[in-house]
Amino acid sequence: MAELVAVYAVPHTPSFVVDAQINGEQSEAARYFAEIRRHFEAANPDVVVTVNNDHFNTFFFDNWPTFAIGTAEETAGPNDQTPGMPWYKVKVETAAAKHLFSSLIGAGFDFASTVDFEIDHGALVPLHFMTPDMLLPIVPIFINCVVPPLPAASRCFALGRALALAIRTWDSGARVAVVASGSLSLEIGGPRAEVGKTFGVPDPSWAAWILQEIKNARFDDVVSQATESRMLKAGNVAGELLNWIVALALVGPEAPAILIDQPHLGNAFAAWDVRGRAQ
Repeated sequence: MAELVAVYAVPHTPSFVVDAQINGEQSEAARYFAEIRRHFEAANPDVVVTVNNDHFNTFFFDNWPTFAIGTAEETAGPNDQTPGMPWYKVKVETAAAKHLFSSLIGAGFDFASTVDFEIDHGALVPLHFMTPDMLLPIVPIFINCVVPPLPAASRCFALGRALALAIRTWDSGARVAVVASGSLSLEIGGPRAEVGKTFGVPDPSWAAWILQEIKNARFDDVVSQATESRMLKAGNVAGELLNWIVALALVGPEAPAILIDQPHLGNAFAAWDVRGRAQ
């Protein structure tokens, strides 16, 4: 059976790529992702399951799933022209994707699947920093974090539990890492963006509270407080916390081995080592 070896929750801010190119070691993104990458390389995964939201690049209002999984043999991106990022072709671990799809449907989650898709910065920014050679195959999972009605936080936590079981019942000797991504408080292009900028961090105290709860492994508190209205109060894309909640269910209750705050961007970086741990 496959082994879940590590779980990550990180940002996917598209400007990180150019920032790292321009500022090198002075770039927070480069420094923080370097720490995450060291943990990732030590975990030595064979397959990466990505958990993130699309940004109207892969899906649109005419076909907007709550939960979806990509089951093609290959994907590519970024399909949103992320500044500074090269065009990547990425292998999809189709056998794992089909197994996870079947298992999650069997667990009562009504997933959509897609075999003709590309991916945007939500999946690719973390991979660009964590595994830039893109040699590891992925299984892309998409969660609706931006178009109300959002899935309930409790539902996403249950999904994380089901995903952990599905990974561990895949008939393979593969080592699997999960990379979830998103911000905790973020407004993009809306009325709460900062003057002269395209983004804002409307509720830094909410993001700080979430990180304190995660640091103390009080995941139930995060789930109970993460209502749609509360998340969207923290920004029009702050529902990306749901991606974090999937990650918390995969590991919890366990404090992360790495937890880095980036409050001025409403972001944080976290890593958990789950090797040898049963759920």
